Amino acid sequence: MQTSSSLSERQQLQEKLWTYAQRAVVLLVAVGVGVFLGFQLWGEAAELRQEVRELRDRVAMREKERDTLKSQMAIIDRDKKELEKRFQDLQARCGVQVHP
Repeated sequence: MQTSSSLSERQQLQEKLWTYAQRAVVLLVAVGVGVFLGFQLWGEAAELRQEVRELRDRVAMREKERDTLKSQMAIIDRDKKELEKRFQDLQARCGVQVHP
């Protein structure tokens, strides 16, 4: 009896191992198929990388334009203040009071 029960235990163990092996193979195949399909569909995302590169270039260009416009505004404000001061000095010399 000992041999028949040990045989059945051995068979049960083999069946469990076989079941786990099957599950592992199915899991590996599923992961492999997922990786393959992902690479086929998106590859190395060359199009997306190109789009990101173009968008970064556009952002950099806009930042340069913004900085240029800020510099121009600062120069215009400085010149405006200087002209207002000269105008006030001229008014003071001439004795004319003009209210804006």
